[in-house]
Amino acid sequence: MVVILFLGPCIFVYIWPHPTSRLDKFLAVFDAVLTPFLNSVIYTFRNKEMKVAMRKVCSQFIAYRRIS
Repeated sequence: MVVILFLGPCIFVYIWPHPTSRLDKFLAVFDAVLTPFLNSVIYTFRNKEMKVAMRKVCSQFIAYRRIS
């Protein structure tokens, strides 16, 4: 997933016939910020303790929404 998110905008920028600065800035930020963030999130969720903690948080959130 991270490889696709990293290479997709790069390919799009090289193929796009009329570059616009606004689109280029968005894709640059997307590549520079979002891809490394997703990489760390993916490896965090592979940790068993983190999975258990996230399930607890999600179950508490769902229980809170039912009460409200």
